Amino acid sequence: MGIPNTDPGGVLDARFLRAIEAWCAGTGMSEGAFGAAVYRDRDFVPSLRDGRCPHLRTVDRALAVMGEPPAGPAFLGEVEAFLAVTGVKRSLLGRDATGNPSFVAQLLGGVSPKLATVEAVRTTMKSHASPAEWRQIRARSGALPAILTGAPLPSPRPPARPANHDPVPEGPAGGDMDQCYLDTREAAERLGLAPSTLARYRITGEGPWYYRLGRCVRYRGDALEAWAAGRRRGQNGGVRAGRAAARQTSS
Repeated sequence: MGIPNTDPGGVLDARFLRAIEAWCAGTGMSEGAFGAAVYRDRDFVPSLRDGRCPHLRTVDRALAVMGEPPAGPAFLGEVEAFLAVTGVKRSLLGRDATGNPSFVAQLLGGVSPKLATVEAVRTTMKSHASPAEWRQIRARSGALPAILTGAPLPSPRPPARPANHDPVPEGPAGGDMDQCYLDTREAAERLGLAPSTLARYRITGEGPWYYRLGRCVRYRGDALEAWAAGRRRGQNGGVRAGRAAARQTSS
């Protein structure tokens, strides 16, 4: 059950739909096939045109199919950074943005809001933060997918070539590991994770970007590195790790 929508539609809903339309047109994937891949619903895209307001979890599934970073973690990071930088109480943000003082608690508890609600919350946060504070918030919360910014939507990617084997890595003699495509097992080994963890991340939208080639899932090396860099521990964690390493070296 998601957090109730507070707005029947808005800019983000329109940008999301336009991004899907552009991607389908550029890749040659039918809207029905796209809907089936995202939601097992071939009428998913037409339903967006008819006013359907998707939950953020569904948006992230669509962005994953398009090879774009997820919006959910980015939005959650913004909310957490806003509360830390401005000192605004959770209940005040929830009440002003959605009329629900428990909104932030529900969000942090894993409940998925609708995209129009995300737009309302982001608008409220910007109104409560000074330009300097908002710069701090953005610096703390990391990169946003294009639909959450005012930037032009990304150009559609060309269709990936289906194959029964891994695509040949790009670069001289296939030696550029950052440009090669890895299957789930290889990507998990590179990140030090279990393959099942990456599979779960594809559902939750927490993991690195990936490509779906027919029934195959592939990861680019550079996307894995970027995702891993974004999950670096904070300063305190780094200090503790440094001290532990120093103790181990001296022992």
